[in-house]
Amino acid sequence: MPIDTGLTDALVVKLFHLGKSDQEIAEQFGVTVQAVSKRRMKLGLARRPVSRQVNEWLATRWKVFSPQEGTGHHNRYSAKALRAWLRLRLGDKTLSAKQIDMAERWERRLRREGLVLCYDPDTEEGWYYRPRLISDDRLVIDWPKDLPFPDERFRRALTLPREGAARDV
Repeated sequence: MPIDTGLTDALVVKLFHLGKSDQEIAEQFGVTVQAVSKRRMKLGLARRPVSRQVNEWLATRWKVFSPQEGTGHHNRYSAKALRAWLRLRLGDKTLSAKQIDMAERWERRLRREGLVLCYDPDTEEGWYYRPRLISDDRLVIDWPKDLPFPDERFRRALTLPREGAARDV
């Protein structure tokens, strides 16, 4: 007879959509990572590569990250640095040393200069920085108060970690 851990299919779905990893769910309910993974796959909840997930999340804020967007703004340095930084925060092990260096330099600049990344599709460059406002808290991009985050893990990833805190979320 299986042990009742309290982990239901509904909870797996909810925690998956909150951005919890299989390991986090397993630890919370005292089960193996394999048990969570098997149940998640049975429910049709597949994990996408972090790079694709980052682009999908960013597309909820700016259409430039949508596959159908025609501008080249997604290839500008600021967009590449933001994506690399988010992937680093999310623990993506496929980043190159060059991408990691770019992400770390980008974070240092944001900290040093107190900046937030913004985007204006009607300009040639598209990307610009503005001084961080109190209302930004520690977010690295401007995020409208009335726009919900697509995922709690994404919101955490967009938050500049406190000095000396762990890098990934």
